[in-house]
Amino acid sequence: MNRSERPLPGETGITLVEVLVAGALLAGALLAVFPLFLSSRKSNAAAAAYSQANGLAREGLEHRMSLPFDDPRLAAGDHPANDLPPVRRDPDTGLPSAAPNPFRRSYRVRQFSLPDPATVPRGGPFRPLRVRQAGMRFDYKRVDVTVERVVAAPELGNPAARVSAILANPAPEEILSTADPEP
Repeated sequence: MNRSERPLPGETGITLVEVLVAGALLAGALLAVFPLFLSSRKSNAAAAAYSQANGLAREGLEHRMSLPFDDPRLAAGDHPANDLPPVRRDPDTGLPSAAPNPFRRSYRVRQFSLPDPATVPRGGPFRPLRVRQAGMRFDYKRVDVTVERVVAAPELGNPAARVSAILANPAPEEILSTADPEP
């Protein structure tokens, strides 16, 4: 090797100090980004739980909307009984698994009548009247389905969903109200 091919002093390659500085910079960058990964994971889990709760609520509402108007399951009042299975189904087999169902679904039915059109100004706002007594004329039922998480998951908060729909009374003069036990 002749003199012209030898590296000059200070050009001999990477020094230990340069390697340590680069490692410290990399560690600092990773420590700064790591909390973002954790919060992203928590946000994704919470979004999945809210999505599942909303899907279960909509499924429950669709079921109730498909019932006949005078079905006893659509009687006025709160219906607190959980109608979800106690365990989840295995997604691969479709059979019940050992995992408990973390959600609870309940619903409420309210009866309403519309005010006499003569008492409402044309195009003006009006407030429907809630019907609580049995044997009264009413125009529609409002069904509210609620899904709540019952298995604790502190990192997710308390995912819950409520959806509502209205069922018009097909024969307001013939199908009369039932007693609403709720005040």
